[in-house]
Amino acid sequence: MENKNNNIGYKIIIFILLLVIAFFIYDKIKSSKLQQQTLQQVEISTHQKDSLQNELQDLYLTYNSLQTNNEALNDSLQKQKERVEKLMTKLNKTNSTDKYQIQQLKKEVKTLKSIMKSYIHQIDSLYQQNQVLVVENKKIKNQYTEVIQEKTELEQKTDSLTQTVKIAQKLTAYSINFEALNKRGKTTKRIRKTRKFKVCFTLSENQVTTKGKKNIYIRITKPDDYVLTNSKSEYFNYKGKSIMYSAVKEINYDGSKQDICMYYNVETEGLPKGKYTVFIFVDGYQIGDFNITLK
Repeated sequence: MENKNNNIGYKIIIFILLLVIAFFIYDKIKSSKLQQQTLQQVEISTHQKDSLQNELQDLYLTYNSLQTNNEALNDSLQKQKERVEKLMTKLNKTNSTDKYQIQQLKKEVKTLKSIMKSYIHQIDSLYQQNQVLVVENKKIKNQYTEVIQEKTELEQKTDSLTQTVKIAQKLTAYSINFEALNKRGKTTKRIRKTRKFKVCFTLSENQVTTKGKKNIYIRITKPDDYVLTNSKSEYFNYKGKSIMYSAVKEINYDGSKQDICMYYNVETEGLPKGKYTVFIFVDGYQIGDFNITLK
């Protein structure tokens, strides 16, 4: 009977031990599962934080690369870039297991991405507008260049036409006869007997030139190239300069050829021997010249 009681007692003890062992096994399994879940949650949180860090880094680089010629837009971009920097700092200080803070940061990153898309759209629009302006500006420059070229060509044609007209208007002196006269008005070849110089010529026909009164000037030069003038020096305009003349005669020109004679009285004694030349001028042009040699 006693052995039977002992067996029952052993069985009870063994049963209790089995229960204890089962409890420890169950608790161990439960703890292991909790630990695994915790590790998974930590891993997920860490991944989320890393992902946010990468997104913020990409946002920063994108904002940093966006540049325009619009100062107001550049200022706005700079403020958004500073906002991204603050979020990056905040994220670095946030524990990866702080779900609430991570979620708040996610929302802000999402907002920043949306804002960035808006800026990209604005910059793209500005770029397109700028391209249109560049094309229009190039077109205007080309048109301006064409206008300048046309103006230059027109000026050249006008200058050429003006020059042609001036050439057409220019009179010519031909059949020039230049001689020295003695006191009896006879031709002489000796300078010491010369009392007067006479120059005769025919003024050409020209229906293009201006009609009316014209002054004809003659300059008689000595062998040393000095101009013979009366006691009172007289000047006229030639190629923008005032030069002396020996004699002047006013005529009334009607476009037809005209025979003209002009005289210069020698008032200076002891003129040198050699070549004497007469130059004829009208309307600002030299229209003829002739020379003689006196002994």
